[in-house]
Amino acid sequence: MEPFKFKKLELENEGSWLKRKLTSPHFRKTIIYAAIGAAIGYGLFILEQNGANRLYWSDTALQNVLMGLAFGIFITNSPCARGKC
Repeated sequence: MEPFKFKKLELENEGSWLKRKLTSPHFRKTIIYAAIGAAIGYGLFILEQNGANRLYWSDTALQNVLMGLAFGIFITNSPCARGKC
């Protein structure tokens, strides 16, 4: 009877988890959708102003941008977006 033959295991250094996370396609997609959502939120703020005030940044603008940012993050990270519905 022959002894077992094992193939040598080759391990590579994958780097830190932060580097892997920042270079993952899903993270990039999340950042892109969040930026698009924030831009849409700011655009809606400008349309809401209707040229009346010419104030380009206020608490209302911040609320709209944060809401758009949240929607962008939710779209890419919701369970349905990840195929777990």
